[in-house]
Amino acid sequence: MTTRTRFLAIAATLGAMALGTQAQAAITYAGNFTGNDCTGGGFANCYATTTGVTNDASSGGSPTIYKSENGGGQDFGRFSSITGGEFVVNYAGGTNTLSFTYTPGTNDPEIHYVTIKQANGYALFYDLSSPITSGTFALSTYFPNNPGYSHITFYDTGSTPTTPTTPVPEPASLALFGAGLLGLGAVRRRKKA
Repeated sequence: MTTRTRFLAIAATLGAMALGTQAQAAITYAGNFTGNDCTGGGFANCYATTTGVTNDASSGGSPTIYKSENGGGQDFGRFSSITGGEFVVNYAGGTNTLSFTYTPGTNDPEIHYVTIKQANGYALFYDLSSPITSGTFALSTYFPNNPGYSHITFYDTGSTPTTPTTPVPEPASLALFGAGLLGLGAVRRRKKA
C-alpha cells in the first residue's frame, strides 16, 4: 500500500467519523406518575404534557393517537387516519423489555409523547424536537417491583414543537475532518512537486 493510498484511507475514515458523531435527538424520561395515564372523559380526551397526563384540553398538551394493550387490545385517539397497522409493539418477557416501531402514513400524526402503564402508575417519555418513530424500554428500570406492563399510549404534539436546529458537529469532529482535508492538501502539494 502506497503512502498516498494509506493517507486517503485514513482521511476517509476520519471524515466518516466526523460525520457520524453528530448529535442525535433522544427520548427524555419525564418520570413515573401515580394513577392511570388516561382517567375520566374517555381515552380520546387525554393530553400529555412534560409534567404528566391530563384531561384538561386547555393544558396545551398533546392528544392521544393510539393505545396498544398488553394482550392485543387497542384504542384510538383523535386521528381518523390511524388504523393500528402503523405500530409494531413487542414485549420480551424474559428480559422485561418493551419496544415499538411507528411507520406513519401520509396523513398520520407525529409522536412526541409516550406513556407506559404498569400497576398503579405510568412512566412518561417525550421528545419535543424530533418525532419519535421507535423506542426500546427496559421496564425493570421504570417499574422495578413488577414485571410486564398494562398498555403503551402514544400522543401527538398539542403545540407545534420548536423547529429543530440542524445538528452541529461537535468541535472534535470538525477538527478531525479539518485534519483530513489538510492532509489531502499536503499530499496534493507533494505530488505536484
